[in-house]
Amino acid sequence: MKKLLSLLIVILLISCSDKKVDKHTDLSTSHKNTINQSEENWTDFDTKDSIPKVLSEALLNITNGHFELADPNERYNATDVIIDSLPRQKLSLLSRKGNDWRLTYIQGGFGKYYVYAQCRIRNDSIYDLRMAESIIILENNDSIDKYMLEKKLELKEANINMKQKSI
Repeated sequence: MKKLLSLLIVILLISCSDKKVDKHTDLSTSHKNTINQSEENWTDFDTKDSIPKVLSEALLNITNGHFELADPNERYNATDVIIDSLPRQKLSLLSRKGNDWRLTYIQGGFGKYYVYAQCRIRNDSIYDLRMAESIIILENNDSIDKYMLEKKLELKEANINMKQKSI
């Protein structure tokens, strides 16, 4: 009797569950939807070690060798009083969506400002590197999208002396 009652309770719980499995669902389609959703959303990284090597090399080239980032929680030279042991830039945002990358850092010195870079990276090659400088706070993807839409953040093609390709 206890077994029958237990079996009925289990059947009742399963039938009332919100998670319904469609036997006709193609798993590959389900997997594709998961991949498409992850490519539609930005994935944030919080360390400078997550910057793709080709992007880091491009920024080093553009800044004539003066590109050394502090992680978001580290000290950096935020003012014009320079301490040689500290970097002059601080990572503010690093995000990826598919092959697209965004990086924002705070440039310390006499006038603190944000530097924004976006590019596409495929097969260890960098494409369409564009940059902007701004005093507007650029610390999340929503604000960056908003400022670009409002034309408050205008990107310029970055000139680098390495393999950069245009699509």
